Amino acid sequence: MRIPFVTRSRFLQLIEDQVVSGRISGLGWPLEVRLDEGGYPGRISVEIDPEHAADFEAAWERSDPTRFPQRIRAAATWLRNHGHFGTFVIGHAHDGSLMIAHDEDGNP
Repeated sequence: MRIPFVTRSRFLQLIEDQVVSGRISGLGWPLEVRLDEGGYPGRISVEIDPEHAADFEAAWERSDPTRFPQRIRAAATWLRNHGHFGTFVIGHAHDGSLMIAHDEDGNP
């Protein structure tokens, strides 16, 4: 399913703030980010393609794209904004932990 990148998001800003402040050291993979508790937990494979500036492909099979996890959507936007293209797995837990990893096999 094609999911639009965020245009405004407090989660995108929180990810950016942690990178800028050095709380994500060295940008080694996987990246681990701490966000506020809550939100939809999940683990979704996404493909960030430089040819698609407005949206990304997600291995997510629901009928309503507005129910897509916003923290994962923000992480996909952060990847695009910083020139990280390809297939990634983005996981979010209810405790606020967010993980972003390369996924060479395309598997979540």
